[in-house]
Amino acid sequence: MELFAINRFTLKQENEEKKENEILEKLQHKVKKAKRRRVEENEKKLPIESTVDEPSPVNDLTEEKIDFSPSLEIAAENEKNGDLLQSDELNGFEILGQNNVTKVGKNSMVLPGWLARPEVVPIAIATADQSIDREGDLSTIPYLTPYVRKALKELNINRLFPIQKAVIPWILDAHSKPPPFRPRDLCVSMPTGSGKTLSFAIPIVQLLANRVQRKIRALVILPVAELAVQVFRVFKKLCEQTDLSACLLSKQTPLHVEQTKLIDLYKGEYYSKVDILITTPGRLVEHLHSTKGFCLKSLQFLIIDEADRIMSDVFQNWLHHLNAQIRVTSTHLLARTAPLCYSELELTHSKTPHKLLFSATLSKDPEKLQYLELFQPKLFTSSADNVNAFEYFADVSSKLETDVGEQFSRYTVPAELTEKYCLTESRLKPLTLFALIMEHKWSRFLCFTNSAQSSGRLSFVLNKLFGNRVKVGELSASLNAKERSKMLSSFIRGKINGLVCTDALARGIDIPQVDIVISYDPPRHIKTYIHRIGRTARAGRPGTAITLLNQKEWSDFNQILKESGKGITDELLAPINIETTHANEYSAALTALRAKITTNSRLRILQKERMKEKALLATTDTAGMTLMEKLQVQATVQVHNKAPSKSSLLSEKKNPSKMFKRRKQKE
Repeated sequence: MELFAINRFTLKQENEEKKENEILEKLQHKVKKAKRRRVEENEKKLPIESTVDEPSPVNDLTEEKIDFSPSLEIAAENEKNGDLLQSDELNGFEILGQNNVTKVGKNSMVLPGWLARPEVVPIAIATADQSIDREGDLSTIPYLTPYVRKALKELNINRLFPIQKAVIPWILDAHSKPPPFRPRDLCVSMPTGSGKTLSFAIPIVQLLANRVQRKIRALVILPVAELAVQVFRVFKKLCEQTDLSACLLSKQTPLHVEQTKLIDLYKGEYYSKVDILITTPGRLVEHLHSTKGFCLKSLQFLIIDEADRIMSDVFQNWLHHLNAQIRVTSTHLLARTAPLCYSELELTHSKTPHKLLFSATLSKDPEKLQYLELFQPKLFTSSADNVNAFEYFADVSSKLETDVGEQFSRYTVPAELTEKYCLTESRLKPLTLFALIMEHKWSRFLCFTNSAQSSGRLSFVLNKLFGNRVKVGELSASLNAKERSKMLSSFIRGKINGLVCTDALARGIDIPQVDIVISYDPPRHIKTYIHRIGRTARAGRPGTAITLLNQKEWSDFNQILKESGKGITDELLAPINIETTHANEYSAALTALRAKITTNSRLRILQKERMKEKALLATTDTAGMTLMEKLQVQATVQVHNKAPSKSSLLSEKKNPSKMFKRRKQKE
């Protein structure tokens, strides 16, 4: 039986191989016939083509024979190799050669209608003494209530900016329609310092001022705590003349203290103490899971400031948790298409909050914006060159002359801003910065770096170089929240002249009277650059932005600007012979920095040892010790408690790479 099984298997295998060989021979035979027929057809065409071109047929035939000899050799070689892909009769497939290759044109990006046809708002802001007309004067605006006018005057605001004059009446009009008409969601992409905060704070206060029962009806989400504090102060001032209450949630306040400000328990029922909530995403998620009675089902407004930063980062998936709180019968923030019938509109009219997105670098990527499921959104954007720059979008199908995606990938900056660059060597960057500050006598400046470590070292070197002439402070992650707040207030009050900071201060923070913004390290992304330079030239005031670059950084940085439709042509020349003029001062500052770094490394090791010893003493059983041993343990713990804090050291936090790396822009 075993021999029979083996023979049967071998016979079956041989039969299959024979069949495959027969099929292969038939295919090769077809290929040979097709190639021969093609060569014969080409030879027959030769006399006809030669008579048409020139009167000498003999010369043409010889030339044609020479031209066709390579093709014959290639055909013979293909026959030897058994190439089966050259036949045009195989299963009806067409052979694609070089003659069939055509150059494909550039495909233009097609955007949704609301992105392709925005409402363009001018960015030029005239000062109060330069304004000729009184259209923006508060006394001539009918849609502002008296208590809002009074609050604005107390904030030293006498007129509205262009974005405020466009957005505020639009929001008020959208909420004036009766049910079931839902207001369209709003997206605003305007430069920094153009007045976006008041454009959503004023209409929210006016629309909620007549509410009866106190509930959380407006939620403002911001990426960082410093920006949340700034927005909270604006809402608090606007609500002073009303019965509305605004509350700030951030990690600067203990969680249990915030819980007492949010919720009140009376006769077994929870009641809200606030109407408007300003918070960061992480703190919001903590209260959603930890605070009993915290309810957002009455939410009418969802405002996302610096929307591109919040939507690009996960932030503990805050939108999912928020959606779970607001959900009643179905999802209202995620994975829901726009209702198209009267019953759906009536069902979701009072259950879905009005979403308002604001940013200086708002994403134009429909896939990212689709995550929020915006309801028939309306876009307000800016144009630096001409207010009517986007009029040709009225008929995209026939009048589109440039790529829509290219137009919307460009970011605008304030018209009062002057941008410059300064070329220098990497080893002389601190000295170049010192010389520029001394030569131009800058007294109010911000200097941005890419890491907390660079901020700490640069501020140390500058203080050594300046001495008592100019005071420079550091604001980075190496400081805690209270120290950062204290440093920022010292800069605002004028106690220090400059701040060396990281990009944590680049987002939305309104620092008054900043004349110069310096990028000591070039930004890795165009959005970072836009937000950095937005700290100056705010609210119509002039400002200057300067980027320090070496030759390698200049080429990479210039490429980033070109991809976003920008360019900097003004160069600021560094002072001549700065290395020889300040050689002794610079050398002494670098020597002091090396000594400081060495001392810091020793102190960090000592701190780790102290922490280990302190933890060991905390778990030591003193029951069997003598009185003297107990006193020694107590004295050791007291010594450890009096040890210097970690804030006195230079920051250890580094960037993943010291080299200039350019992130690919996805928006």
